[in-house]
Amino acid sequence: MLEFFKINDPLRMVGIIFLLLLFRIPYSFIDIPLTQPELLWQMLGERTAAGNLPYVDTLDGTGPFSVVIYWFNELLTGNSLLSFRIIAFVLLISQIYFTNELFIKINAYEENNYLPALIMAITFQLSFDFMTLSPALMGSLFLMLAMGHLLSQTTINANPVPSVLLMGFWGGVAFCFHFPYLVFLPFLLLTGLFIIGISFQQLCLLLTAYLLPMSLCMVYYFLRDGLSEFIELYLLLGFKVPPVYHVNTNWLLVIFSLPLFLALIGYINNSLQHRMNVTQQKQNQLMLVFLLVNLGSFFLLDRVSPFQFVMLIPPLVYFISHLLSLGKKRSTQQGMTYGYLLLIPLIGYGWVFYQSHTPAFDSYAARSMETTQTDGDIKVMVLGENLDRYSRTGLGNPYLNFRLTRQYFEEMDPMDRKMKFYNDLRKASPDLIIDVDTTYASWASGIPALDQLYRRNGQLLQRTE
Repeated sequence: MLEFFKINDPLRMVGIIFLLLLFRIPYSFIDIPLTQPELLWQMLGERTAAGNLPYVDTLDGTGPFSVVIYWFNELLTGNSLLSFRIIAFVLLISQIYFTNELFIKINAYEENNYLPALIMAITFQLSFDFMTLSPALMGSLFLMLAMGHLLSQTTINANPVPSVLLMGFWGGVAFCFHFPYLVFLPFLLLTGLFIIGISFQQLCLLLTAYLLPMSLCMVYYFLRDGLSEFIELYLLLGFKVPPVYHVNTNWLLVIFSLPLFLALIGYINNSLQHRMNVTQQKQNQLMLVFLLVNLGSFFLLDRVSPFQFVMLIPPLVYFISHLLSLGKKRSTQQGMTYGYLLLIPLIGYGWVFYQSHTPAFDSYAARSMETTQTDGDIKVMVLGENLDRYSRTGLGNPYLNFRLTRQYFEEMDPMDRKMKFYNDLRKASPDLIIDVDTTYASWASGIPALDQLYRRNGQLLQRTE
């Protein structure tokens, strides 16, 4: 099988597609439920398609460009889970192909072939949620475009100006998809300055191009009278809101420890055993820093889960491919590659199979809980973090990210908070409010109209009109 991918022929991607489809078969037997992030993205697309302006009428920290994708997906497919899987599959194939072509273009290896594409397809099996339409996955494609222009500057006689411009622009687009990708701005600036050696004028050009996509978003929200909400919810509170751990750090270490260890060995072997020219040394340095910066994005995550680390895959593949290709004996290369082919999918299948049968997985899965015995068309607002209660009821909640909403309300003037809460309730008109976090009383305090509009029964508040 390895000989099939050791040829520089784009038709090898047919084999990659077949392998990716083959790897997905075991997940159909595990019966993985809809996850809470997926449910949130579906509701976000639904609310946006219904005319609610993100960050103003819907309080959530999902990137503006990601919201546009969920909006269009809702209009075209009803935001079905199948459409999430299909679009994500296309994005994965595109990223695998682009990354492999990039490594060929910069002469990263002694032989130009599709072995890195094979390694990348295998590494994507570390977690089932890499195959969902997440903001991290959508933004990662544009981040790799920026990385491609950065790596192209390691070659001799490369024209820096177009690459610097596009490097900044694609990096800015990625940030508009996924907030934690902000960590790559200092990466682009510092590596461009100290490793590539761009001038100060080119550095300013990079920064200007990076800010262009965000500037377009700001202009749009200025015209829609929502600029302050957009800045507050997406650009400022992203640093303050504590993350929710759908998967704890111990399991993250279990999932990523083997590829990280192999990448470390690959980096050491590549540095000690392989005679690198100046260009390859720069590439090695860039990919190492790129890997470390990816790990640093952990501190900006709103939801901690494996899919958030999808950008770890390209630098891991870069070093692991070096490790698997530097073996002097053909039997050694084949043994290591086949071992990797077996172990990585087993890690992916094993952790989700074990976790899906434990209560800890309830913080990640949307279990389709029943909240009432009333008609499924009622609008339900849940003042709490768990989104399960939406899965069988109508949608009547502007507060999709409750942690963000609570932080946002806490920093508001009390009178402004009352006005905001009252206006949100009047517009959403939920038939049922489930006060899980017991915040309704404090938010509705001093608003007599709400006392007449809703009647409390324990945690439930039912509409009287």
